[in-house]
Amino acid sequence: MRVLVTGAAGRIGAHLTRELIQMGHAVRAFALPDDPRVAAISGLGVEVVYGRVEDAEVVAQATRGVDAVYHLAGALTSRGNSEQEFFEYNLRGTFNMLMAVRANAPDLQRFVYASSDAVYWKGSGEACYLPVDEAHPRLAGSVYGASKIGAEELCLTFWRGFGVPITILRFGATAEPAELIDPRSVFARWHFVRAARLALAALPAPTAEDTEAGAILQGLDDGPDRLVILADRDGRAEIRQWSDARDVAAGCASVLAVPGAVGEAFNLGGVAPHTADEFIPYIASKTGYPYVTARLPTARAAWYISSAKARGMLGYRPRHSVFDMVDQAVAALPSLFNPG
Repeated sequence: MRVLVTGAAGRIGAHLTRELIQMGHAVRAFALPDDPRVAAISGLGVEVVYGRVEDAEVVAQATRGVDAVYHLAGALTSRGNSEQEFFEYNLRGTFNMLMAVRANAPDLQRFVYASSDAVYWKGSGEACYLPVDEAHPRLAGSVYGASKIGAEELCLTFWRGFGVPITILRFGATAEPAELIDPRSVFARWHFVRAARLALAALPAPTAEDTEAGAILQGLDDGPDRLVILADRDGRAEIRQWSDARDVAAGCASVLAVPGAVGEAFNLGGVAPHTADEFIPYIASKTGYPYVTARLPTARAAWYISSAKARGMLGYRPRHSVFDMVDQAVAALPSLFNPG
């Protein structure tokens, strides 16, 4: 197949591009102009098209004659995009892609849309139930989550109305191994006292609880940096689930071989949920950083998704646990660790 991958140089997109090449597909990679991350896929024999998904003309050129599309490009909370960009990139960009394949890809066999578990998260409080599966109500409490719901509905409309063979994949929080231990990353900044304190201080409109949490972290930031177990006021550690980008990319690639995936939505999550009071001590044991516990009013309720449907229908098998990811990151980046 000739497969178009938008966001091909991104966290998941680069791994997906490699997966598709190894499977024998011809990949057309759609990337932002002058994106330095394209270097990661440039030696794979891919055709690279530069442009933006908001540009309907270049999108039309990129989709011409393709057999499948993986639409991963979009604005992300982890990239610091604005609410205006969530609308423009995630909604308008997806609309442009759908219009383009309808006009330019008459033999299209699959259009895979990269959505998010943010469609389920209402912004505060607990999930309706855990683990969150595909039957969980979509209760987006953020503009980002709403943009993903809107894009999903556009995709389903083009499936019902125009026969575009849609599959929706809802990713959980997905990282590269290094991002779980590097305090400069959007993921690990909540694993370190100083980075977490600075992240709260940078909020544009902090609440009273944010201010209180910042003061607690300030009190703990009294010397060399330390890891931190985030817990609620009663000392219950946060429960999270992280996915490895390689596993999610493999799950994406599996869609092409499953005709029954058309018209369906699938969660792609990590190996298993973990608690902060098991994960942070593990990072400490591997890096030498000390750790403390912070009881914060801003601690989030437990959150993790079920990938049972994807396991059953797509053969999805995430292989890299968060502990495996830490091991790999420490082995690859020993210079990051100099506690004290």
